[in-house]
Amino acid sequence: MNAFAIAIPGYLGPVDDLSSRIEAIGEDEIPTQWTPEHVQNRLIEAFRLVRRNPRVGPRVNANGWPEYLREFSDLTDMIEDEDLAELRKKITAAEATRMNEALSWPMQYLEGKPLAADALMTWAYAIAIKRDMAALLAHRKKRAMALAAEMMERHNAPPHLDPDGAVKDTRDPAVLQAYATRLEIAREVAKITNEALSSAPVPTHAQIRSNAQASFRAQCREAGCLPLVVKPHEAMPGKCLSRTNLDRQRKVAAAEISSRLKRSGRTIK
Repeated sequence: MNAFAIAIPGYLGPVDDLSSRIEAIGEDEIPTQWTPEHVQNRLIEAFRLVRRNPRVGPRVNANGWPEYLREFSDLTDMIEDEDLAELRKKITAAEATRMNEALSWPMQYLEGKPLAADALMTWAYAIAIKRDMAALLAHRKKRAMALAAEMMERHNAPPHLDPDGAVKDTRDPAVLQAYATRLEIAREVAKITNEALSSAPVPTHAQIRSNAQASFRAQCREAGCLPLVVKPHEAMPGKCLSRTNLDRQRKVAAAEISSRLKRSGRTIK
């Protein structure tokens, strides 16, 4: 293996040899062959054009692609109005073509790799709008945590009852049964705990309550009725929530796209 080869999954063939990629850089900073760096630059350019005209974008795969544009449009309140003159310029037909081409790459070349696609697009978007990546990821993680809390609350909530007290709930009966079992265990644990607290010295109360919580979880685990726990990355699957993962997946994505573009013979521009 060439000493300059980069050991990142997705880098395939000569295009991934660092020395070849350096030699590929031609005049006007346009390489003579597709490279991960040029793919990233094209996506940054595409998002700058989207910023100037957010109503345009690729129309294919309507059920998949608009999710990206919807999320990025949710972040428009983060954009600082420091380049108003530039933003007022309408994009040309040629610019629209370049933009749509670049924005379609994740759909074409990163199918089955949602984390890689999301990382590359999020990174390019942040660079394009001059937004601090840490702030953008913090905004996303806050949304993921709120969504996770909502999912847990909805799943673990008591059964919905009509005015007559009858259960009127669309959740799976197993979910409702799990709640009933947890409630029964909780009542029994609370009874034992209260009896222990009433006869124990105050300094031991904290330990008694801790033991009660541990007992509750152990009994729920044994009965198979533990409450649902949803983590942020589970609430927003396919989304990069950490900077480390984003940087790693972004490199994988850019490498895969550049390799596929090179193999397909697409014109470099």
